[in-house]
Amino acid sequence: MTIDAIIVAAGSGSRLGAPIPKGFVSLGGKPLFLHSVLQFAKHPRIDKIIIVAPSAMLDETTALCAAHTGGRPFEVVIGGKERWQSVQNGTNSSLADWVMIHDCARPFMTIELIDKIISASQDYDAVIAAVPEIDTIRYFKGDRAGETLDRSKIIRVQTPQMFKREALKKAFSHAATMNRPPTDEAMLMEALDIPVGIAWGDPLNFKITTQEDLHIADAIFAKHTR
Repeated sequence: MTIDAIIVAAGSGSRLGAPIPKGFVSLGGKPLFLHSVLQFAKHPRIDKIIIVAPSAMLDETTALCAAHTGGRPFEVVIGGKERWQSVQNGTNSSLADWVMIHDCARPFMTIELIDKIISASQDYDAVIAAVPEIDTIRYFKGDRAGETLDRSKIIRVQTPQMFKREALKKAFSHAATMNRPPTDEAMLMEALDIPVGIAWGDPLNFKITTQEDLHIADAIFAKHTR
């Protein structure tokens, strides 16, 4: 089977408070999105890397990828207004049997995690990365704590997520009818009654959303590159 990786790097990252799109904020001297590009470029099962970028950053993204992908096939496409539209644009640029979707804001994704996801795809047409929830989780209303949930039944979802491309293309038709935009593509696959499998992820594969997250990522990067 053929697999294309789609890296979603079109978001503004307003919660990060940066003057540039989040995917282009520096981590360890490289734009955030490039860390994921480098990992996918190392993996022998990835046929092409598709980077979904803001319209203003297409030329810069192309130049960076050309310099760092080691000759691996890649393509840069423009992002959409919503995340799912960006993923749809990337999916439409793929001819592979499968697409593996990854948020550029998770720079510590590993080769081992990619392997786990590909392995799980033998049993499912849709696979998500996830880690068990370790914190106590409650409902709340206003400033009052509510019912405590059973954390043994809860997982924290990550990316990459892998889908059969033709099924995902059909699933996009449900996005416009949902009450809120989907936060990942697995929600769309579920709308087609497609079971979603789990590949156990890595706690370090966290999403950088705030300045505090970026400080933590800087510290992790510094420790692992000494």
